[in-house]
Amino acid sequence: GAAFLAATPSALQRRAAAIIAMRHRSAFRLTLTWLLASMLHGPHADAGKVRIAYVTNAWWPKVDGAAITVMGHARYFASEGHPVLVVRPVYPSDSPLLARAVAAGMSKDTLQPTRFLEFLDYRVTGLRGGGFEPAMDARDLALVEGGLAAWRPDVLLVMDPDMFVLDTFRIPGFNLLMRQDDPPVTIASFTSFCLEAVLKMPEYWWLHFRPMYQLFLQGIALAYGHFDHVFVNGPLSLEYLRPLQVLRGFEWHPLAKTVSVVASRGVPADFCDAPAADACARLPAVQTMRARPKRSVACVYVGRLSYDKSVDELLLAFEEATRQLHGRPPRGAALYIVGSGELEEEVRRQAARLPEQIVYLGQVAHEQVSCVLREADIYVSAAPNETYGRSLVEALRCALPIVTMESCNMHVLHGSNGLLAADRQQLARQLQRILGDEKLRADLERRAAKYGAEGAFHPEARMLQAILEARNRTLAEGNRQWRRAVWHPFWSLWLWLSVALDHPSLSMATILAVSALAMRALWPTVMQRWPIRDRVRTAEERVRTAEDKDE
Repeated sequence: GAAFLAATPSALQRRAAAIIAMRHRSAFRLTLTWLLASMLHGPHADAGKVRIAYVTNAWWPKVDGAAITVMGHARYFASEGHPVLVVRPVYPSDSPLLARAVAAGMSKDTLQPTRFLEFLDYRVTGLRGGGFEPAMDARDLALVEGGLAAWRPDVLLVMDPDMFVLDTFRIPGFNLLMRQDDPPVTIASFTSFCLEAVLKMPEYWWLHFRPMYQLFLQGIALAYGHFDHVFVNGPLSLEYLRPLQVLRGFEWHPLAKTVSVVASRGVPADFCDAPAADACARLPAVQTMRARPKRSVACVYVGRLSYDKSVDELLLAFEEATRQLHGRPPRGAALYIVGSGELEEEVRRQAARLPEQIVYLGQVAHEQVSCVLREADIYVSAAPNETYGRSLVEALRCALPIVTMESCNMHVLHGSNGLLAADRQQLARQLQRILGDEKLRADLERRAAKYGAEGAFHPEARMLQAILEARNRTLAEGNRQWRRAVWHPFWSLWLWLSVALDHPSLSMATILAVSALAMRALWPTVMQRWPIRDRVRTAEERVRTAEDKDE
């Protein structure tokens, strides 16, 4: 590949050839092929257009709110003529995410390369979340850094840099790319309460120790502190980041002055009406819901079956609520669950134990989710940490009253379009209340329909406008050196040492050379203080003395 690039020696191609020559040859040959093709034939931005590199940890076959949002952003940016490079995860062939997507009819990525849309892939690995939440393979950081540096974006947009810090202790793009003479404007997109989410995962039990939690919270602050701008989707996320501080020089400075609210996520107004009725009627999930007893109340949850969504708490709350309603109206109530995740087996067990109360419908393609919501009467969720809550907005678009948690709630008005709870016990009581009061349910449904019909906007257009305005504002300010001065006594040292991952061969050679020089310099001192020859001679004399005594 390097030899082929050298045959057409532009400055960018020569630089890319040098980058490729340093990379490990065995990983991602397909992605390196992309790198060659994109530099030889890639698009050139027209006047007024901006080259946007979008680094994400969520993509197909994952179909959660973050992945849907990022794919929508990339599609829209490219459609507006802005060259976009998406740095995305590629899941292994045995990934449960891939298996569930194929089973649901989502057998391939719907977003393909175009003139203005390119991809740079990195591997994900590990069994976090039962394999549904794998982490970035740190060995591919070098590949990502080289690809970004060769592509030379005007804007580097990173989704959830705190998750990258948690997974690899690095932020992709902040090594080779940021050392260029004209580095891109950097923007972080905050889409999840990282630590609060992983605290519910069993594998992160050690974060429950206060010192470790505080250390990683400071790591998150450092991650976001490196960026020129931080975009959050609402005031709750803003309040979460507001107390965080970063070191500049030897003084603590608030992170909040770089944070702004950008409504970059949304649900189309026609979401519930988009699928055709006959297509919905053919879905097994819809057929199952329609087969329920007459006047039975259908509650539904759609989303990841994971600990951070508290699906285990939802199952317990619903069981408790229906137990309290035994022998009272309604004549029947069932919780229909749609999705996949690490708690899938637990859902199946509960559905087998309580077949009339809990029904698992499996994974449903996102464009068919509204088919399921149309058949429901109530939407329920026990998720305590939502930076946006896309599934809640989708439910409101389908005129469903919602019962959910009051923490991190952006869309539900208690007593108006739904009911809110502080904990699992209160969630059970609110479920019992809405299930047992048909008039209340009708009132909430009427107000939910009114709320769901309002507030539609174009989130992708708002995001693009915010990106362009942020870039212009940053370039107008001129001085960006203070941003690089952000540091931390532990994290900065670790990040500096981890740069060795980008140059493994050179780093190993440097370590060996430094070790050899150190040994050469210290050897006379070692020999003087610990005279090996004398120690060996003394040991031999002791052995002879012992032999003489025996004789």
